[in-house]
Amino acid sequence: MIVPGIGKIVEGINSVNSAIDSNRAEKVIFLEPDKSTSHRLELLIEKAKNKGLIVEKISKKDSWIYNNRHSVVALCTPKKTYDEKTFDQLTLSNIVVLDHIQDTNNFGAITRTASAFDFNIVCIPKKRSVNISERTFAISSGGLENVNIVFYNSIFSLIKKLQSLEYWTVGMEMNTKEDLLNVDLNSQKVALFIGSEENGLSMEIQNKLDLIVKINMNNTVESLNASVAAAIAMNHFFKKSS
Repeated sequence: MIVPGIGKIVEGINSVNSAIDSNRAEKVIFLEPDKSTSHRLELLIEKAKNKGLIVEKISKKDSWIYNNRHSVVALCTPKKTYDEKTFDQLTLSNIVVLDHIQDTNNFGAITRTASAFDFNIVCIPKKRSVNISERTFAISSGGLENVNIVFYNSIFSLIKKLQSLEYWTVGMEMNTKEDLLNVDLNSQKVALFIGSEENGLSMEIQNKLDLIVKINMNNTVESLNASVAAAIAMNHFFKKSS
C-alpha cells in the first residue's frame, strides 16, 4: 500500500535547497558546524528565513537525531505522487519507466538525470521496487523535487496507456541490433524503459514495446549500470529534441 506523498524529511544542502525552491519546506534544521559556517549553508539559511520558514539550530551533535552524513534537513509538506487513475493530471513530458529497480543509489541517480534532461515523469511499480526514503532524496541531490513520481500496478497496462497517448515506448537492452545513436524520433514523446539491475527487461515486456535499443561499447565489460545506461539514453533523446 502506497502512502500518499513522499519526502516529508529531506536531507543535504542540495536537496533542502530544492525543497525550499519548490515551496515544500516548512522548517529547516541545521547542526552548528565545529568551525565557521560554510558559505553554502549560510545562503541556504538566509533563503529559508527570507521565505518565512522556521529555522532551528542544533548546537550539540548528541542532539542531532537525523542522519550523521548531513548537517541540514528540511521538514516538508509531502510531495504528491500519482498513479494510473491520476496520471492524466500531469503535464506530459518524456518519461522514464523503471521495472523493479531495487537499488536506492540507482534510483536516486536516475531521478537526478531525469530532472537534468527533461524526463519529468518517473514511473515505478507499487510492489517489489525501491523504497523512496530520506536517503533517496539525498542521493537525487534535488532531482526528485523536479520530477513527478507515478506508481503503477501493471507495466503492460502502462505500456498500452502510453502508446495510446502517442508515446514511443523504447526499451534498453544489450542483446539487440538497434544502436541508440541511430535512433531519431523527431522530437516525439519518449517513454524510456529501464529493466531491473539483475534481469533487465523480460522478453514479454520487450515484445510489447515499439523499439529496443542498445548502447554501443567495447567488449571489456558485459553491461553498464542501470543508472549509467539510463543517463546515456536520456541525454541522447534530450539532445535530439533540443
